[in-house]
Amino acid sequence: MYYHFPKGIIVIFGNVENQDRKKDLIIDAALKRFAHFGLSKTTMTEIANDLSLSKALLYYYFPDKISLYSAVLKNIIETMDAEMRKDVGSATNSHDALKKCLDKRQAFISKYYNLLDFTKITGTELPGNLMCMFVKAKDSELTVLKTVLEIGISAGEFKVDDLDETAALLKDALSGIYFTVLKRHTKGFLPEKEQFDSILSRQKKLGEIFLKGLEVRTVSEIS
Repeated sequence: MYYHFPKGIIVIFGNVENQDRKKDLIIDAALKRFAHFGLSKTTMTEIANDLSLSKALLYYYFPDKISLYSAVLKNIIETMDAEMRKDVGSATNSHDALKKCLDKRQAFISKYYNLLDFTKITGTELPGNLMCMFVKAKDSELTVLKTVLEIGISAGEFKVDDLDETAALLKDALSGIYFTVLKRHTKGFLPEKEQFDSILSRQKKLGEIFLKGLEVRTVSEIS
C-alpha cells in the first residue's frame, strides 16, 4: 500500500503485522524517552531520530505527541494490570493480596514518575484520549481489589454481601489518602515523588483496618 505524505514523500507500508510491529517499536522508544525526560521535555523529532524514522512516518502512526503518550500510557497500564493480577493471585490471604497490590502500584509509579508529568503540557483538564486511559486504570484497580476481597472470602476470613460495593468503598478509601496528601501539599495534579512513600504507608494501614472490619468473628470474640 502507498501513502503520499506532504512534500511528495512516498512510503511503502507492509502488511498489518509489520505496521503493528512498527507501532510497538515507536511506543517502546517513546516510553524510554518519556520515562527519562518526561513528556514536556521530549519531542517527536527526538523519538523519530531514536528509530531512524522520518517525522512524516512517525506522524502517520501518531498524529501528535498526546496520541503517542496515550498509547504509551495504555501500554504501561496493561503491563501493570497483568503484573498486579499475577502478584495478587499468588497471595493466600486478603491482607497479603492487598499489600502486593499496593506495592506493585507504587513500584510502577516510582519507575514511571517522570512520565506522569503530562500536566505541564495539558494542565488539569485532560484530553479525552488521556482521560480514557485513566478511567481504564481505575477500572483495572477496582477489578484487582475485588480479587483481593475474593481471596479473603475463599480463605474464610470474612463474608461480603455486596462484592462490587465493598470493593468500590475500599478503592474510595484508598484514593482518599492520595487526594488528602495532594490537597495539603501539592498544587498540581500529581504528588511529589517523595510523598508516595507516605501515601503507600498510610494506604496499607487503612487497608488493614478496612479488611479487619470485614473479618468474621465468633460469638465469644464479640462478647
